[in-house]
Amino acid sequence: MKKVFGIVATAALLGACVAPSPVQVGGGSKESGQVVLDFQYNVMQQPTINVRQGIQTAAGKCQSWGYVGAIPSGKPATTCTTKTDGGDCIAWRVSSTFQCTGAVQ
Repeated sequence: MKKVFGIVATAALLGACVAPSPVQVGGGSKESGQVVLDFQYNVMQQPTINVRQGIQTAAGKCQSWGYVGAIPSGKPATTCTTKTDGGDCIAWRVSSTFQCTGAVQ
């Protein structure tokens, strides 16, 4: 019984480590009408990009600034955030810029 509990607990902990961090507003400027969204993941994770969620998150920030919505602007940029002693990258941050649309109200 203890062995089964240990296996289940280990699987639960590993499962918690597999999901990438949620998309978050990582920067931007009301004046330029740009929002930067970030998420992070590591070598143990397989991130899936939810474009609709990104647009909704960016549009929400733009709307809080008085704009109507948001559209993707350019390609996402991936940056290494953690390296091993040997120089291999094991964690990354993906940043995407969105342009706010519509006139500021």
